[in-house]
Amino acid sequence: MTRALTVEGVTLQFGGIRALDDLSFTVEPGTVHAVIGPNGAGKSSTFNVISGHYRPAAGSIRFGDTDLTEMAPHRIAREGIGRAFQNIALSGHATVVDNLMVARHRLTRAGFLATALGLPGARREERIHRERVREIADFVGLGGQLNASAGTLAYGDRKRLEIARALCTEPEILLLDEPAAGMPAFEKWDVASLVLSVRESLGISVVLVEHDMPVVMAIADHITVLDFGRLIAEGTPEEVQSSEAVIAAYLGETAAHDQAVTTAPSTTPTAC
Repeated sequence: MTRALTVEGVTLQFGGIRALDDLSFTVEPGTVHAVIGPNGAGKSSTFNVISGHYRPAAGSIRFGDTDLTEMAPHRIAREGIGRAFQNIALSGHATVVDNLMVARHRLTRAGFLATALGLPGARREERIHRERVREIADFVGLGGQLNASAGTLAYGDRKRLEIARALCTEPEILLLDEPAAGMPAFEKWDVASLVLSVRESLGISVVLVEHDMPVVMAIADHITVLDFGRLIAEGTPEEVQSSEAVIAAYLGETAAHDQAVTTAPSTTPTAC
């Protein structure tokens, strides 16, 4: 079972702009936890704080008993937090297998000299890593394209490769930033199934930022909703869907009021 990830009282500022404002939530072990909100709500800032790319002005981020707040990104990755980015950042000229092998670097014990000289221990370790890479590629549906150049893959397969590369770090918890963005409907649901498989088959917790609300509502166990860097609602998909604060954030106060009036039961007596 993975550890809980706790964001507590986090505030993030850029000059006079407060990107996150006293934000707190907990990702329970073994769950798919979605972070949603309108554009500019602070979703990517939340991921950047968790992964160490931004340093909060106040608050803390803990993974189990480990305080991540002051850690550099590479140390946070070593703690077991993997991340797949919204903007695909693969080496287009390298093969699928080479892109995935790069992610195994933090797990490699053989030193540079042993690897360069091709010593038996280094060769044995490389075989183990390559076998694991093949397993992960099969898991995400890229097993038949290991030797293809990443740049030649279809967009959906490149998104899968981005997820596979994060999985190759052997994370306990996986941060997925809009994994279904830009995909046609059938591919979005393939990715949704993959996210559920990450949780169910690999036992990895998932924190998901995603704009496709049908996908989020179908796969998330718990949802945190942000607006202007503040937590405005959290709970199950059913609880979040019925929250007036969420409706207002997404539709605007006027639209939310109009929707409430339209859907409210009539109290006017009907003529007999």
